[in-house]
Amino acid sequence: MNELGPPPTRTVLRCEALVVPKGRASECEDAHAWNAHRAAVCDGASRAFASGRWATVLAQEFLVTELDRSGENEAHVLDGWLAQIRRRWAEQTASATDVPVYVRDALARGSAATFLGVETRDVSSDRPGAAPFLEYRAFAVGDSCLFHLRDGWPVEVFPLDRAEQFDTHPALVPTRAELLGSLERVLRLTSGVCGPDDTLLLATDALAEWALRSAGGCSGVWTFLEGADEAEFDARVRDLRERRMMTSDDVSLIRCRAVSTASGT
Repeated sequence: MNELGPPPTRTVLRCEALVVPKGRASECEDAHAWNAHRAAVCDGASRAFASGRWATVLAQEFLVTELDRSGENEAHVLDGWLAQIRRRWAEQTASATDVPVYVRDALARGSAATFLGVETRDVSSDRPGAAPFLEYRAFAVGDSCLFHLRDGWPVEVFPLDRAEQFDTHPALVPTRAELLGSLERVLRLTSGVCGPDDTLLLATDALAEWALRSAGGCSGVWTFLEGADEAEFDARVRDLRERRMMTSDDVSLIRCRAVSTASGT
């Protein structure tokens, strides 16, 4: 510490991803992305062409899109974000001259994916040594789920909170605007505060459904999701699939925590 005191700090997200594809990694239709303030996970529709590519675009573009907090309807804000992405998708499709005609035609017919995004804001005290806290907003279309854990137990389960709610026809974000003009009809929203002992889990549907079906009144499922390392997670998911206790689908889990870091790092 110098005479000017300790360096200022800020609270940011620290995330890690655990992914277990159902087949080859190159064919995984899940996508995830994060930075210091946002995280997203998307699940490409298995019946749609190039859905993993579309899921990747959704996740990555969510990180860099300005989301105004002035009070405008969140669905309308995200509609603007989606319109930009759709234009880029169309431009890329039109310029894909190095692929077979049938591929270009399939891309033009469109793709779709579920979407779950979390945006955070530092609400920690300016006092040196204060515990890190993040205010968050979460946006969801479909059945990828957010589990906000505190002391090893969920205080928020979003947007689905029962295993019975999962089915084979979740709401999707399509590439074609004529299939879904505004997100207002399908977008779900929630908000909360993530403290230093909390964990935000973003999970695609197969994992989320298993967690909600298996948790019951015990904390073992949440302890596993919050603390398993990569090898343990991979082995458990594959075993659950083999025993038909989890749907055979790509599985992605993003774990996020609020941490303090020196400003500018």
